[in-house]
Amino acid sequence: MSILLKLVCRETGLNCDYIIEGETEEDILKNGAEHAIQVHGMRADEIYLNRIPANFLCQTIPKLEG
Repeated sequence: MSILLKLVCRETGLNCDYIIEGETEEDILKNGAEHAIQVHGMRADEIYLNRIPANFLCQTIPKLEG
């Protein structure tokens, strides 16, 4: 049985209560990026070049394990 990780989009600094889920940190990053692009209209280069609050995902993931 795998552990499901969860992160609320609001924790990335955005005004959104969507819950990002995944079984691994990579899933959380992938699902969070897809959500940011599809729902918040962000571009992939904005996410991956750390120019928007979505980069906070990387800082938040260690909290998921605690």
